[in-house]
Amino acid sequence: MNILYSTQVTAVGGRDGWVGSIDGALKVNLSTPKALGGRGGAGSNPEQLFAAAYAACFLDALRAAAAELKIAVAEDANVTATVAIGPSQEDPKLALRVGLSVDLAGLDPDKAKALVAHADALSPYSRALREVVEVRIQLT
Repeated sequence: MNILYSTQVTAVGGRDGWVGSIDGALKVNLSTPKALGGRGGAGSNPEQLFAAAYAACFLDALRAAAAELKIAVAEDANVTATVAIGPSQEDPKLALRVGLSVDLAGLDPDKAKALVAHADALSPYSRALREVVEVRIQLT
């Protein structure tokens, strides 16, 4: 692997602590959601952080795919990631389910489908998750 960028983030205190990047650019307080047995609170949680990262990465993959396929994408195109956590039907251990909602308003539906498929192939998050996490992508 030819590494173009690398970062480190440290977690302290688990789901009720904080996470911070080595360069100080990221520092987020964490709170366990009540649905997972926590107190809730103003802090974020790992699922929110993962959803934010995946949505941003997939939108960049869409823009790269658009450039490769010579398809114009509106400036306000957006991706919303939904991350769910819970036991699966087959296994009581916690698992993730991820959904991506892609808004390419005004784009021809066939071009939008081709663009999303190409972005899914380009996205390092999608490729990393493909065999482990159920990812559903829909156009809105």
